[in-house]
Amino acid sequence: MKMIKLALSFFKRACLLVVLFFIFLFLLLMFGAKLFPFWDQQIVNLGLIAFLALSLGLGLALVQEWQARRYQRQIALFIAKLKRIQAEDNMGGHILLAPSDPMAPLAAALNETQHVSRLRLKQLQQQASTLAALVDNMPLGVMRIKPDHTLVEMNAQASQLLNITQPKPGESYDNVLKNHALVAMLNRALTEQKNSRKTVQVDRVKLDVSVVYYQLRPRHYEALVLLYDMTEISQLQAMQADFVTNASHELRTPLTAIAGFTETLLSGAQEDSALRAEFLHIIQDESQRLLALTQDILTLAKSPMQERHLAPVAIKPLVDEVLTSHKDMLAEQKISVDIQVPSDLALVQDKSDLKRLLINLIGNAIKYNRLGGRVTIKADHTEKVDTLIIEDTGRGIPSDEQGRIFERFYRIDKSRNQRIPGTGLGLAIVHDLVKELGGQVLLDSQVGVGTKVTIQLPTTVIKDIRNGED
Repeated sequence: MKMIKLALSFFKRACLLVVLFFIFLFLLLMFGAKLFPFWDQQIVNLGLIAFLALSLGLGLALVQEWQARRYQRQIALFIAKLKRIQAEDNMGGHILLAPSDPMAPLAAALNETQHVSRLRLKQLQQQASTLAALVDNMPLGVMRIKPDHTLVEMNAQASQLLNITQPKPGESYDNVLKNHALVAMLNRALTEQKNSRKTVQVDRVKLDVSVVYYQLRPRHYEALVLLYDMTEISQLQAMQADFVTNASHELRTPLTAIAGFTETLLSGAQEDSALRAEFLHIIQDESQRLLALTQDILTLAKSPMQERHLAPVAIKPLVDEVLTSHKDMLAEQKISVDIQVPSDLALVQDKSDLKRLLINLIGNAIKYNRLGGRVTIKADHTEKVDTLIIEDTGRGIPSDEQGRIFERFYRIDKSRNQRIPGTGLGLAIVHDLVKELGGQVLLDSQVGVGTKVTIQLPTTVIKDIRNGED
């Protein structure tokens, strides 16, 4: 910068000396003939002509120099503007030139380029913000990796699914990911440069992993890794498979009994009145068992918005009716029943719903009880809450399984319960029915001690429903 200033100062001084020299030469030519009589007038005239020519040439040279310097400043300004546009920096204002300026068209084109670049930059920023919000909030885990194993991006969902601390961009996934099968899958996808998909187990999470290998720009590639949690779906599929097995067994047993005793009767046993009555009683019991199983499945499949027939339902007679349907099992297991239900207690509700709740809860209390155990049935009413309690002295539910017993098709310790009939639908039915009525189900269970199930229904909801029916 100092050298430029020195050069400009020297140029200005040189121009001043040249101008002074021409002034001196002009004066010498104008008055030289008088001062020097021996000078010929023709020589003087030629000198003046030469002086004028030199003056004109000098003037043109100065004008060209000024224009050249002006063009250089404009070009420097254009170059600086293009660099700022290229860097996507703060581009500043437009370049303003007079319409008559030769550089005006170039300035206008550059201003238009700046305007278009600003619009495109704004659009890209909006798209980047939208994409970032989508990646951060989508239920899928997302990773972007380069062929050199560098992590470009990983969203919070991916970190959670993989049970790792969210890494910084630029780290190698070899040093971040803990699962060997996942690392091997990513390495193979990058080596073979093709898409792949595989199920990978990471701790207790079952992940569906998809790797999409794509071209980012010429000679630049990346891989997009999508992680989908399949744990819940896999559990549901396993429960559905268990349900099919259990339901098939539950259907086959009564159907086999009905078919066998019917065939026996048709073969001649019906002539014996005592034997005929016994067989018909067995067929009736097995038919009721089939009907109960079908009713369980239909109860789960029905719409919550179905019409219900509301009326005051006396709880004590309904409990007695349910216990009568289980009298054989009660006698077989020598289970005593303690009914603590006020005889005048009635709830305004759909009778079939209440009966279904009691059938499933009392049935479970009997089936999973110990030999010679006890079942306690309680009911109570307050201004805000109606309560049903079914308590048994059975085997109890392990604490690590208590959170899942209300899932459909779920049964505790399948190997131990193979001899106990059931499909794993009973508590799911209870949970769904109570939820529809705006209530809640409370569970208190201890292994080897027993289980207590409490149903609480808000009285206000029941009253509102009753008033709506009136």
